[in-house]
Amino acid sequence: MRWTSLVLWAVCALSEDVSTDTLVKTREWRRAHTTNPDVSEELCWVGDFSKDACCRGDATHNCWEDDYSFEECCPNADCWDGDAFTYAECCAAKHGERGNEGCWSGEYDYEHCCLANRSSSWVDVLVREIDTDQFYGMDEFYTDAQYGSDFGYYSTGRVLGQSDGKSTQEFAHFTTYPMALSPHFGRVLCRLVFIMWLHMEERAPFRVVEMGAGSGQLAYDIHRCVKRNELSIQPDVWRRFVAAFEYVIMERSPALAKRQRERGLKVVAGDAQRKDSCPSVLQALAASDACGPSSSAPECQVGDTGNEATGASVVLSNELLDAFAPVKLQLSLYAMPTVTSCRAWQELRLVHVIKLQQLRAITEGLQHSEQRIEAMAVDLEGYTQEVFCRVTNSSVGKAAMACAPSSSCLAMVIALSELMNHHDLQLPAAAHNMRLRLRKDTELCRRLQETVAQLEVTFEGSVVLPRQVYRMLRHQLREAHDLEVRFLAATTTRQVPVPLSEERCGDLQWWFEVHEARIHRLIDVYRPLGYPNIQLLLRPGERNFVELVNCLVGSAGFMLAVDYGATFEALGQSMSADVGSDGIFIPPVPQDLIEGLPDCYSYWPQCAGHVDWTTFVDFTNVAAAGARLGWQKLFYGPQSLLEHLGRRNVTVHGRLYDVPGYAVFTHSWLSNHVQNWYGREVLASKDQSAGWQQRWTSFKWLLLQKTSGEEPPPKVIAFPSWHLDSQEADPCWSFDPSALPLADWIASQKEDDPRVALQKLSDEVLDQLGPKYAEEYEEVQLAVRLVDWLVATEGCQNFKPPQAQRLLSSDGLWLTLRSRLMRAWKGIWGEESLERVARAVLQRLAEPVPFASPAECAASQTYKSLCEEGDGNRARAPLIEVSLEVKCTTFIHISPPCRCSRSSEMEILTR
Repeated sequence: MRWTSLVLWAVCALSEDVSTDTLVKTREWRRAHTTNPDVSEELCWVGDFSKDACCRGDATHNCWEDDYSFEECCPNADCWDGDAFTYAECCAAKHGERGNEGCWSGEYDYEHCCLANRSSSWVDVLVREIDTDQFYGMDEFYTDAQYGSDFGYYSTGRVLGQSDGKSTQEFAHFTTYPMALSPHFGRVLCRLVFIMWLHMEERAPFRVVEMGAGSGQLAYDIHRCVKRNELSIQPDVWRRFVAAFEYVIMERSPALAKRQRERGLKVVAGDAQRKDSCPSVLQALAASDACGPSSSAPECQVGDTGNEATGASVVLSNELLDAFAPVKLQLSLYAMPTVTSCRAWQELRLVHVIKLQQLRAITEGLQHSEQRIEAMAVDLEGYTQEVFCRVTNSSVGKAAMACAPSSSCLAMVIALSELMNHHDLQLPAAAHNMRLRLRKDTELCRRLQETVAQLEVTFEGSVVLPRQVYRMLRHQLREAHDLEVRFLAATTTRQVPVPLSEERCGDLQWWFEVHEARIHRLIDVYRPLGYPNIQLLLRPGERNFVELVNCLVGSAGFMLAVDYGATFEALGQSMSADVGSDGIFIPPVPQDLIEGLPDCYSYWPQCAGHVDWTTFVDFTNVAAAGARLGWQKLFYGPQSLLEHLGRRNVTVHGRLYDVPGYAVFTHSWLSNHVQNWYGREVLASKDQSAGWQQRWTSFKWLLLQKTSGEEPPPKVIAFPSWHLDSQEADPCWSFDPSALPLADWIASQKEDDPRVALQKLSDEVLDQLGPKYAEEYEEVQLAVRLVDWLVATEGCQNFKPPQAQRLLSSDGLWLTLRSRLMRAWKGIWGEESLERVARAVLQRLAEPVPFASPAECAASQTYKSLCEEGDGNRARAPLIEVSLEVKCTTFIHISPPCRCSRSSEMEILTR
């Protein structure tokens, strides 16, 4: 998208000793020459007219004239109401230093009302007289539509297809990685779980808990991998591993739990977004097959939290966190906000609107009596009128109604909400500023009139459905498909901003605090560009999930989350830049499954309960929630970096283990899923797509560990981890392909003001940003995989700087290696990308530098990790056979015998 800087206005400073006539003329000049007059501080106060002089009293003050009123200039104007709440009654000296305590409640306190040093949000003023809990919170609606008993997608069984367990395509309209890459995905994880078991000193019992296991395919594949020793682990070690291994699934969906049990898997009911699911899982772990009915062994006991004997050793989730219910927040940027204060934020809630005539017809189809239908109509009309007219009766609402007289209350409230996304209007946050704008800004008034007029047509004869009424209707319609489809088509969903409730504030306070610095970095980009607000999507369940894992694990264990997502900053940049985006997506749906439904892709709530929804996981947030409980990040990065082709020597407390490698491409036929596994996005190919698909939200892994000791973190994954915060990015990277491209480009210009950076942005540069970042995201993974493959097939010695340089400078050696590369990887990466990246990798191994492309940096770091770091977790030398006559090497398992023309060239490959 194109970002443009908006024109900001400046105000001249005036001396305080000017005449009254001059002050009046100055005010008139400001009215004529100032655009978007949002701040009373710069419009109302000149010379002796100051906030201290004019606002510390009631409205009957000589400060005011026809064009400047107490309500529009004073931030404390909303404190006063009638004769009971006046400045004199609440702030007079007779009431003491803190004023009349009987006047204060909530945000209305002495500092705000008597000192006028804080303003009320116009959103707060607009809706403070109504109960906004009757509007669906986005997370509440999401939960009802996914898991609710009335119309939930997962609860009703719509999630499952018709395969009855006979096909890997078991879900109705999407395929997750376990099914698409079965059994190879499970084997990659099986190998990782085995390494975790080694680093936990062969803990027994070694219990794995999978949260939200879908069809159970991944659990089934891991079970089979362990029980059949599909990794070819050394037999004596494998016997101990299989004896210690136990696996339990915690599942929320009854339909999915049934399918999992049909596979012979152990399942317990629970919600991964609730810590109170912990006791039932611990009880299931204690009911191990090893525990008899009267067993008194420690591992068979149930405690409040897990421990070494009773708890989980590993908790994993695959494509689960993206289903957690989201909350959408908005932060005004007009004044520098205190981001850790709940008062600075608003929550976007959902309002469902339907034409009354259509609702009558639908309820008639449900066989409701005429009397019941009429009573419902009267109630809903009364509710809509009362709630939304109470909103427009607020001081801000009255100012808006004066701008667009004769508007319906519903259309006016929705119009004000939608204008907040018109960035060129730069709507302020403060209530008195909003009243000022509504009265004096002709463009705002014109835009409001246009928006209201459009909504009047849309909402003619409509009523609003409170949350409980919507839920009741969906429950009644669940067995009447045709009527339910009519209801979905007839219902429209709009968003309204509301202040954070006390409960919501308490739930999110930790989030504001832990991400304060990251939020300020977003502000530093968007505020100078004239954006009036930023919008962020968060999933409270991410923190709850980590707390549940912490309860299950106790003092030591691992947590692995596999999902689509990105970092906090990348997701925040995307949400704020894409005006109107909710960050909720619908996976592709086969046409036969949405036949007859309204356009499900027009707006995500349209087909609620009939399609799956997903959001991008904030991996930064998950890791931050873990850090508060003593968890540390071991790895974060793309999916393919969990695969390790070569064997490894793993040393744990002086004990050496041989860990086999595993490669998906050597065990599976080449498919789009295999290409995607290795990071090659088929849809992003120049040959197969007219455009470029951004990669920064693609499939990633987050591995956390909790330990009670002080020992250094184990190298469970041998490859370099990516960063979760822009301030922690590898200094070697010349740019960040895991970030939103334009945002990262602006940061790379090293300008204090993003507007200055944007002046350098040509159309040519902008057009290339997407392809450049998408391509590099892929090639970082290719570079790591190439080093892994080279070391696995030829050993570390052959790629030290002198040897790598000789390989590049010898046409014969390069052509031999190129031929092998093409046989192994051309089908996945293509000839051009493979040769270019391979040469760049070898060049970087030959000449290490501190600053390079991300792919080159990753290659250098991978070689260092595999071949140089002395932690005992080192790559194994390849199995080779050497012919003494020609010194020609045969690389067992992966490479065919090489053909060499000069023995001197071939020597460097076996030295």
